[in-house]
Amino acid sequence: MALTTLTTAPAPQGLRGGGPLWPWWSREAHLAVGRLLQSGDMAAAGAGHPQIDTCEELAARILAPGRRVMLCDSGTGALEAAYAALRLEPGSDVLVASHSFRATATAMLGQGLRPVLCDADAASGGIDLDDAAARLTPRTVALTVTHTWGRPVPLDAVRHFCGRHGLALVADCSHAHGLAWRGRPAGLTGDVSVFSLGTWKMVSGGKAGLLATADRAVWERALALSQPKHRALARVRDERLRALAATGAGHNRRPTPVAAVLVADHLRRLPQTLAAKTARQQAVEALLASRLPALTPLPAPAGRTGGALYKWHWRTDAADAPVERVVRALRAAGIRAGTPARPLHELPLFADPHLAPALGLDVPPAAPDSFPGTARLLAGLVEIDTRDMYAPLPAGVPDPYDRALSTAAAHLANSRTREPEDR
Repeated sequence: MALTTLTTAPAPQGLRGGGPLWPWWSREAHLAVGRLLQSGDMAAAGAGHPQIDTCEELAARILAPGRRVMLCDSGTGALEAAYAALRLEPGSDVLVASHSFRATATAMLGQGLRPVLCDADAASGGIDLDDAAARLTPRTVALTVTHTWGRPVPLDAVRHFCGRHGLALVADCSHAHGLAWRGRPAGLTGDVSVFSLGTWKMVSGGKAGLLATADRAVWERALALSQPKHRALARVRDERLRALAATGAGHNRRPTPVAAVLVADHLRRLPQTLAAKTARQQAVEALLASRLPALTPLPAPAGRTGGALYKWHWRTDAADAPVERVVRALRAAGIRAGTPARPLHELPLFADPHLAPALGLDVPPAAPDSFPGTARLLAGLVEIDTRDMYAPLPAGVPDPYDRALSTAAAHLANSRTREPEDR
């Protein structure tokens, strides 16, 4: 098939009459992927590759200015490389928020590190540093923070905490593409910062990740431990690491050129994407306040001066409108709604003290009642999928959320009147 006949398949639609479901890519990206397929060069095993090199240059400029970056096959792979490159002693403790994605904690297990779960600050959703301080031991060597849902952690307080206790700082920025705290990009948070560039992230290559650091030694170790021989040897100066790179260390975390093309496409238009999403969310937020006053949005993230919310949450009064009933009403109206993922301390790996040892893993069991901040944060939360809010509505087109939210409000009112019969 000639490239000139390639067409860009339309993205799946979200709410009827609304925007397409993210992610989608430009026609130029589709054409570039077509050229790659025709070339047959999917390995990217050489010292350099134009698509990957270009993507890394863009990422360094847009996500982590002034940092050295390394594109990986996934965000989890980037986290694994980060924990390895920091040379943390096996058996050491790493403090990590219980309110985070599972890979934030599990990616360290291959290095023999112990994830020590900490409570969340109920107001911000970030790690509770007072609780983290209470969980410090002589074996604690690092702290991992997550800008969950696109809500930034207070960088000054986190840096001060790590400096006072001599801890390495790892930042999981997988929800933080384009996010800034008091003017500072989230990618500059940690000694090592990591982005997921997969699934439905605001910058997505389908499956990819990024490691960013200001420390050349950490960057070189990450390259030698995880990248193809020729690519690592072209960048690594340390002679011992060059000897290691000649064989590798059992890992192959290189990305595909296709992923690099898709990520670069999103990076080039990230400011426009963030602006469009923020505008759509503000419009829908006003409709929600009018149509469903039983829902109140989480407060705006403190200190955020750039970016957009990756996931969107509203709190409901459990007595007047229980979460399950609200979710059913929203879904019945065609709105993609649900509840947040369970916190880490409720998952079997951390809740069952017999599971990790059976797998040869050293995971401190988490007492279920020792995370009250996380419980308060998640109580009564409704999660509304924002994947159909990445594009502005065409001029003159009624907002489909107006009708859908009115329908949801009617469903909710009807469910209240039926409640006595349901009992």
